[in-house]
Amino acid sequence: MMTMSSFGKQLKRLRLQHELKQEDLAAKLNISKSAVSMYERDEREPSFQLVKELARFFDVSTDDLLGHHDSKQEHENPVLSLEQLSDDEVEYLKESLEIYRKMKRNDWKRHTNK
Repeated sequence: MMTMSSFGKQLKRLRLQHELKQEDLAAKLNISKSAVSMYERDEREPSFQLVKELARFFDVSTDDLLGHHDSKQEHENPVLSLEQLSDDEVEYLKESLEIYRKMKRNDWKRHTNK
């Protein structure tokens, strides 16, 4: 089964993974910063040639860049990135992790005090 996310989200994810600013990516591809911004907001679509250049630049398939994912593969090897989460989701995960860690510490203390 295939799932899709937007080209813009994929482009932004890859740009952030490579620690590039929009203007850095624009300069490397000889396009304007505003074009990168519009692509990331899905307000504009790139040419086929630019899609190929971006895929080559980021060393990903054009399918990955265009947001086509094999959901079977995603379930077998899930990868979670903070860029994929909203601020609320990140905060929720931080709070949940802290609760989990407190529970683990308390459980460990109970086992060592017996």
